[in-house]
Amino acid sequence: MFGFSLGILFAGNLYIFGTFDFNKNGKSEILKLNGLVAPLELVELDDEGKHHTLWSFSPAPPIQIVDAKFSDLNQDGVPELVVAQRGDPSGIWFAVFEWNGVAFSPTKASVVSGNPGEDRVRPANLSAFSNIFAAAMSTPTRSAAVFSLAMNEGVPEKSNNRSHSSPLVSNGYGPLFVGLFTIDGEGYAGLISPEGNVLKTSIFSLSNPNETIHSDILVINGARVILGPDIQPFDENKDGRQELLIPFATGEVYALALSDSGITFSESRLSQSDLFGLKSGAGEVEINQVILSRVESGLYEPPLGVDRSAVNDSLLLLVEDTLMLGDTLDFFLLPDSGSTFFHFNWEATPPPGMQFNPNTYSIEWVPTRDHIGVVDVSYALDVRLEETLISDVDSLGDTHHIHPVLESHDSSFVMLIGDTIKPPEPFVLLPPRHHRVQVSSKDIHETDRFTFLGETPFGATSINNNGVITVGVSANLSTVKQNKSGSFAFQSSADKPDSIITLSLIHDLSSNIFYASLYPTSDSIAQSFDPEGWKSYLYPYPEYFFEGFPNTIALDSTVGGGLTLLSSDQKASGSITISSPLFSQDHGMTISYFGGRPYAIRGDINVKDNGSHKTLTEIDFESAFIPVDISTWLRPASRDTFVFHADSLPDTLKASVDYRSFYAPATILENVTPMPVDNGVSEKTDSLAIPQQDSLSTDVKAIPMNAATPDSTK
Repeated sequence: MFGFSLGILFAGNLYIFGTFDFNKNGKSEILKLNGLVAPLELVELDDEGKHHTLWSFSPAPPIQIVDAKFSDLNQDGVPELVVAQRGDPSGIWFAVFEWNGVAFSPTKASVVSGNPGEDRVRPANLSAFSNIFAAAMSTPTRSAAVFSLAMNEGVPEKSNNRSHSSPLVSNGYGPLFVGLFTIDGEGYAGLISPEGNVLKTSIFSLSNPNETIHSDILVINGARVILGPDIQPFDENKDGRQELLIPFATGEVYALALSDSGITFSESRLSQSDLFGLKSGAGEVEINQVILSRVESGLYEPPLGVDRSAVNDSLLLLVEDTLMLGDTLDFFLLPDSGSTFFHFNWEATPPPGMQFNPNTYSIEWVPTRDHIGVVDVSYALDVRLEETLISDVDSLGDTHHIHPVLESHDSSFVMLIGDTIKPPEPFVLLPPRHHRVQVSSKDIHETDRFTFLGETPFGATSINNNGVITVGVSANLSTVKQNKSGSFAFQSSADKPDSIITLSLIHDLSSNIFYASLYPTSDSIAQSFDPEGWKSYLYPYPEYFFEGFPNTIALDSTVGGGLTLLSSDQKASGSITISSPLFSQDHGMTISYFGGRPYAIRGDINVKDNGSHKTLTEIDFESAFIPVDISTWLRPASRDTFVFHADSLPDTLKASVDYRSFYAPATILENVTPMPVDNGVSEKTDSLAIPQQDSLSTDVKAIPMNAATPDSTK
């Protein structure tokens, strides 16, 4: 079995800091936190974007590095590296490293205040502003530790130790994070705790940490798993007043700010831009693209002494979707610079002249005029993860041999080779990618009529199979435009139950994170499971998060190749099946339950700027919903994308039609007049009628996903 607390989930992510130029050679350097080579690694990027390790550090077990920040503590113009850590038996929770000209070396003494209550803590993240630092502490109290740090003859000195807490945050249960930002030269800090679909927040001044300026409960609209080391200040609208950027593993980035009226909280323009949330195994090309995107978005400035054009040149993508005649393809295949090559072979015959270079582990090719049009490249790559000793006994006695542990990567890509004389206008036909949700139960009466409210590309089904009624909604995600969303509601004609329990299901198909919660919540703790961390070959499966589910939930494999998360002998009264497309596979989950009749299904599909999707689904049940069995699986799916040059279409197929109209236009439904809420709350809204203040919308003023759902359609 494998599982871990939601509070340390970010341990599976890669964090990038930089760029720098410590060795003053005019080339960009980055610090990697939690990579595959070591917990800390300083990497230099050459002119082709390749990574070269300059320095790495791995603490002695059981110490774990949780965050890293840079600050010039001795005012010599070269920043020191300050790291926060956990698990040191001596109670030391952070240390300082100095740059010695070629690498970072630990200082003469670690920082200890001498107060056992201050030193024996568990930091969640670290934030810095000049020589002032703040760390979020979950033990011995839920608070933020604020202190000053300086270097005196190579020895770090800690002073001005203060702390901040507030009843709103200290009485919570979620993981803690802290971030520093400035407004008109004044320093502020935000102490935050994510709990379900809300963010408990307390803002205080660095000059007086004992006093809370503002505290509030903020709605995060389905965003999950804060990336603590990526929390940072950012002046988004260039008005001289910084906001605190809070990135989530599900792709959202929120901006927390302080105004005269209190705390403001809105989704940043950097949201869903793939600037954060890298996995530990991210390759050089992916990391370079993120760094370039950060520079272009204004999040990074080029390092001192390095021209912006030189930075951009070192971060050029090695592969483009379209190659023009005269361009050269140089595609590096290894998933990470620390990977060990083992085996390569073509899965399909490559075009003439294309070859794999075993010295550089790259596919190299220069297209010619004969290649104008569509080129399909398919290959298989095996990398060596480690080696294992296998022992046996034969007729002659003991036998032993070393067996490599491999990770296989089957990949393909489609390129359009363009003519430099007349650039083509390609037509792209995307394969169908279906998202489906179905609820089956005998508790749905035959006289029930489910009313569907939705828009393209949703469709609904109702089936009666020997008394078992199945209702469901499906959508082809390929027909939703980028940067758009679509909503639906499928509601029973029966009277709304007096008591409702809501199951929420969120699947971010980009980060591959699956979140499930029940409201009202039970006393069970939040649980999370990482199949890849349990068995590496399960990497295609999502990371699973559950709130309000039985404590007996656990990860296990099945004989058929799937996974089980919950198994019991209890009787079930119905089942829920949800499936979503993941690259070349479909992910499915079945939840068998014992509970009341299903009343409504509603949801939303949100398409990010980069074309990746997030699906959100809520299902209402009468009175009770008790999960008894949960199983998941992956099934292969054919997703061939066809790219056509206009000249390659036969005349018999040409027509006065814009083929790009294949993408269905996204329409916004008009608000349905809400009925008065009968729970004594004066606010009028309706999450079933798909208004713009839907419980699944991205508007921060929307009803939280775990709020009670009023009925507006009779």
